[in-house]
Amino acid sequence: MHPAPAPAVSRARLVLAVAAAVGAMLLYGGQFVLSRWSMQRTLPLWDLAALRFTVAGLLCLPLALRRPVAGGIGWGRLAVLAVCAGGPYTLVMYAGLVLAPAAHGAVIITGATPVVGVVLARLWLGERARPATLVAMAVIVAGLVLVGWPGLRGGAGSTVWLGDLLFVVAGVLWALYTVAARRWRADPLRVTAAVWALALLYVPVYLLVVGGRLLDAPRGEVVFQGIYQGVGVAIVALVLYSFAIRVLGAARAALFMPLTPVFGVLLAVPVLGEVPAAVQVAGMLAVGGGMLAAAAQRDLSG
Repeated sequence: MHPAPAPAVSRARLVLAVAAAVGAMLLYGGQFVLSRWSMQRTLPLWDLAALRFTVAGLLCLPLALRRPVAGGIGWGRLAVLAVCAGGPYTLVMYAGLVLAPAAHGAVIITGATPVVGVVLARLWLGERARPATLVAMAVIVAGLVLVGWPGLRGGAGSTVWLGDLLFVVAGVLWALYTVAARRWRADPLRVTAAVWALALLYVPVYLLVVGGRLLDAPRGEVVFQGIYQGVGVAIVALVLYSFAIRVLGAARAALFMPLTPVFGVLLAVPVLGEVPAAVQVAGMLAVGGGMLAAAAQRDLSG
């Protein structure tokens, strides 16, 4: 007897998966804009981080405690993943947003991640990238240079280059998280819960240093950022993207990743009034095109 064919995915489920992928990228892209928006108004990066870590950590703590606290991979490996995707990563990203435009963060972090990921996968996993992938990586690097060029020349502000450098560091951290999680076969939900539970360690230190400063901030903004950062970006976006991967497959779901910088750039114009220069637009288009070409390669989808 021949095995029964796998059931076809319904059109409604496909549409839902596509909507989930787009929604996840919107949340990821919007975090750069809305984080910088609050930091320019009333919430310093330390306060914003406290909100994100508290909400996400408390929501994830029950799941982290239900199973092995180390996420099933051991404390040493979990510590590496927590640095690369949890509190330290977030603080680096927020620091970059203090110094550089939000669009830079959306483009540089999402653009640097696949480039560094290909290098790490070659060195650590022994995976050889296809020639087409290497070309796509070169296009992304060229685009990143164009995005940061005004800052390097000093025309866009004396601190922009430093913010861009922090975004590169964040991209390296996220790439390391991606490759390490794959290498160690970490369960995404268990590790996510453990990483954000560990981020709660930041909260008592924050309270000891600054006390109740958040009580002086506008309540509406505190509630909004707590929900958006701690629930939307940290948890909901991951759930939506995981659902898209399950229905569409990793390769097709990865094709939506270039939407993150697109949403970030587009939202930064009306919300922050940050209009990129022509050379930066060209760089952003190059990064987006390179990401799309890279995502279409099967060796990046495993």
